[in-house]
Amino acid sequence: MVSTLGMGTTIKVLSLNMWGVPFASKKIKQRSEHLIEHLLASEYQIVGLQEVFTSWHAKLIQDGVKSIFGHSHWFRSGSLGSPGLLVLSRYPIIEIAFHPFALNGYPQRVAHGDWWAGKGVGLCRIDHPLSTIDFYLTHIHANYTHTGYDMYTGHRVSQMYCMAKYMARSSTSDAVIAVGDFNCVEDEVATEIFIEASGLTDSYRELHPDKINDPGYTNDTPECSWRADTSMATLCSNGTCKRIDYIFYNRSKLSCTDCQVVMGKIPGQTFSYSDHMGVSTTFVLQPENDRPAMRPAKLSKSTAKSALEHIERSVKATRADTTQKLIIWTVLTLLWCGVIVVAVLDLVPSVVVALLASVLSACATAVFWYLVIFSRTESSKFSEALQEMQVLARFAE
Repeated sequence: MVSTLGMGTTIKVLSLNMWGVPFASKKIKQRSEHLIEHLLASEYQIVGLQEVFTSWHAKLIQDGVKSIFGHSHWFRSGSLGSPGLLVLSRYPIIEIAFHPFALNGYPQRVAHGDWWAGKGVGLCRIDHPLSTIDFYLTHIHANYTHTGYDMYTGHRVSQMYCMAKYMARSSTSDAVIAVGDFNCVEDEVATEIFIEASGLTDSYRELHPDKINDPGYTNDTPECSWRADTSMATLCSNGTCKRIDYIFYNRSKLSCTDCQVVMGKIPGQTFSYSDHMGVSTTFVLQPENDRPAMRPAKLSKSTAKSALEHIERSVKATRADTTQKLIIWTVLTLLWCGVIVVAVLDLVPSVVVALLASVLSACATAVFWYLVIFSRTESSKFSEALQEMQVLARFAE
């Protein structure tokens, strides 16, 4: 549904993390069916979903809404499955692209899953009657440490800056919208570097400037049924409530008229659509470009300095991890050599020797290839990110 307002046209956009993690998320099919029902009755023209990791999940949603959202794209790029990004649109998607993040977590941390998902930023160029819309969708690396220093802060800083750079290079329209689960609270350096480097505006905070009385929490909120304790007092007193889902936009052809946190409890059900709240923003798209086109802004000195510090800390952590793995490989190799000596001297049964030798050899080989392939690659990427931040800090305003 499109409505005319003066000389412009209103466009309603939804962003929602669907919590579709295989074997971990609950009631994926039921929740998705309720989402489909909601979308079919809604006025949304463009929808960006995250954590739609499997093909059957994407097909379920795409087939369910295709009578209204006739155009859609599910991004595939992960080592297993996909980065979980799905775009639904009432208007034709005339071009698609995906830019993977250089730094994306660690493969050995399988439970975290970010590396295996192959995260990045997806672009769908949408052919709206008044203007082409560059619609970007992402899911930034999660924070798995809620107390103390988060080991993935450097990754998020790098990913957010990477996204801003990619948008500056790839965007050909004056109407730009970027949505997703950014996994960063608004005063985090990664969020600040994205806003400053891209020049985009946070639609929710623009219309709701009071952070104290109108925080706009989207994660771990009382409206979410998937939390053991859903009292606002408990969730907010321990810092659990967060605003990490955003809809950003540029002001060249777009103006924001409404933005709300939506998609809590499913009507008539005891459970929520997801473990995240959704964000809904209504824009007015102007047919004539009477504002300056989007131009990436330079970073402030404080933001650039903070980003550089986080990257430097991540570089040190990566080097420490490499050293640790090298020590482990050395120990495993020495143990293997000891087993071979025992075998030559025939001190223990050959079956035991063969079993120990095989296990040690397999472990040493795995650690070796981790060092040769991943650690070297990770170190190189962090070194590149460090150089980028050093240049930014040097020329920051």
